[in-house]
Amino acid sequence: MSEEYAYFFKCFSHASRNELLRLLARHGELTVEALADESHITASTVSRHLNMLRMQGIVDVRTDPPSHYYSLNSQHIIRRLHEFAQFLGIDDDLGEANPG
Repeated sequence: MSEEYAYFFKCFSHASRNELLRLLARHGELTVEALADESHITASTVSRHLNMLRMQGIVDVRTDPPSHYYSLNSQHIIRRLHEFAQFLGIDDDLGEANPG
C-alpha cells in the first residue's frame, strides 16, 4: 500500500504538474493546447504530465473529437489524502474534514 501512495504523491512533486493542476482547478476543463498556452510548457510535455496524472486518477479526460478535455478529479484527490491519513493513523486528527 505504501508504494501506491508513493506513486500518487510523486505526481505532486514537479512544479510543472502543480501548475497544470492549478490551471485545471481554476478553469475547470482545458485541452492540452490550452494548458500549454497558459503554462508556457510545450504540448508534448503537458501531455506527458497529464498522462501521469490521469494514471493516478488525479485528472479525468473527456473526448469530444478531435479534442481531449482534461479536468481535475478533486474528489479523488481528497479521498486519497484521507486514505493516506488513515494509513498513517492520523485520520482522527482530520475531524470534520473526514468525508462520509
